[in-house]
Amino acid sequence: MPDAPREPGPDSIHRIAHFLPGLEGVFADGEVSEIMINGPGGAWVERGGSCEWVAAPELTARRLESAAVRIARPLRQDISAERPIVDARLPDGSRVAIAVPPVAPTATITIRRFGRRQFSAETLAAAGSLPREVLAEVGEGLRRGRNVLVSGGTGSGKTTMLGAFLGLVPRRERVLVIEDVAELQADLPNLVRFEAAGVTIRELVRHALRHRPDRIVVGEVRGGEASDLLDALSTGHGGSLSTIHANGAVLALTRLAVCVLQGCSEGQSMESICQRVVHAVDFVVHVERDAEGRRGVVEAVEVEGYDLRSAAFSARRLWPPPGCAVGPVGAREGGEEPIARLEVEERAAERRLALGRGRAELRPEERRAG
Repeated sequence: MPDAPREPGPDSIHRIAHFLPGLEGVFADGEVSEIMINGPGGAWVERGGSCEWVAAPELTARRLESAAVRIARPLRQDISAERPIVDARLPDGSRVAIAVPPVAPTATITIRRFGRRQFSAETLAAAGSLPREVLAEVGEGLRRGRNVLVSGGTGSGKTTMLGAFLGLVPRRERVLVIEDVAELQADLPNLVRFEAAGVTIRELVRHALRHRPDRIVVGEVRGGEASDLLDALSTGHGGSLSTIHANGAVLALTRLAVCVLQGCSEGQSMESICQRVVHAVDFVVHVERDAEGRRGVVEAVEVEGYDLRSAAFSARRLWPPPGCAVGPVGAREGGEEPIARLEVEERAAERRLALGRGRAELRPEERRAG
């Protein structure tokens, strides 16, 4: 009988490959960003933004179940029918999610590889992922202490874009980063990191204010912590950043308002929350990934106000420029104006979410000053 595989050591993610026969080459490939094992027989692998199937016939259901237990154990996670899921960080910073029966028909393991390369804003601009017009306006805004929200779907490059913008922060400032799992890379001398280990993101946002940050960075806003974050952004922590899941730049503002609503006491209307959003968020940069795996900015807006009468946000479009249609990544000449989507789809969504309507429109002086 062959020796049992060793537990993964703290020095390398590659030792996990010992538990997953047939996938050793996948773990050795530095271009692989995600490994998705849905069951025995192989894995789906993301490389360069595209997914492909890698067969591993020797990866049986029994070996896969054993691998799930062996991967979780050194992370001080016991996985079983009573505790069938694990969401944790591997020693090298990669993220692992594991599910076993009864929540899944067979052991399921997804590993998002830790990206060792930090992409600067200039690198993304040179690659065409970050339009220079957006870089110029958002970069100047950050230097002036204005707040930025990055929106997009899963795997769209939100964290990469957030890290690039973080690199534009003046090095003399104290920055506090809050994440579920530490992913952001930043070369800042006065940087404090908090990770949600046994506490909630909302607790960390509140606690962060006691550490005298100049700027607060929240890796992703998902729920009630948005209310505390808006308070922080509106009370002396300008130039802060965060990301949120949304399908468009202006829709991200509505999504943020809904998250704030989850953290508010009863009695606050959606209208008052939307006005808080306007006073806290200056720019929204929306990123997407196209069918070829390219990631980049497809929309960017500067937030201007909230119209109580129509229950809609107003924003100045930074990207794409007039006469260009939204493409999978970036913009292309000709085609319908994407502003139609801003005015129709997004306003319709906001109206559905509004809890009530006032009759007066915000006066210009009530809108956020530039």
